[in-house]
Amino acid sequence: MVEVAGYEPATPHRTPNAEDPMMHRQLHIATAMLLCVFALPSLAAESGPDQADACWHKAFLAGDADATVACYAADAVLWPPGGTMATGTKAIRDSYAKFYADNKVTNIELKRLGEKTVGTDAVAWGTYSITYTPKAGGAAKTETGRYSEVTRRVNGHWVYAVDHASMDPAPTAGAKP
Repeated sequence: MVEVAGYEPATPHRTPNAEDPMMHRQLHIATAMLLCVFALPSLAAESGPDQADACWHKAFLAGDADATVACYAADAVLWPPGGTMATGTKAIRDSYAKFYADNKVTNIELKRLGEKTVGTDAVAWGTYSITYTPKAGGAAKTETGRYSEVTRRVNGHWVYAVDHASMDPAPTAGAKP
């Protein structure tokens, strides 16, 4: 430190000391701030509207009807591809339980084409591909189609309020791809 005649610093110079409680406090604060910086992006991905898709993807691949219905609001509406409308927890659970009883899901791909979030509601749309094997035997089947969904933030979690998927239409005779 350079000393200038007649000048005294406003605060005395402190040499870092491992035993200094102030240094420990500053180190803890800096560490906490760094953890927040690195954790926020992953928390945002898990707490946004995509949270419902992540929940559904995991549960659907596992073939777990209880875990799947947990991705839906209690008053949600489900329109499964080629199936009838299911409203509410029991009907949605029963719809998935029937599918899982008959099939083993081996692959799921969702491709989101668009989305819009307004407050605690979000809408998204895209395409899907699901590969499953009938438990009764037979070759694996791949179903492709499109989906639209409305998700809602309920008690800190994003869940489906409306889930509508439909299979791609069969190609018409003579149509060019």
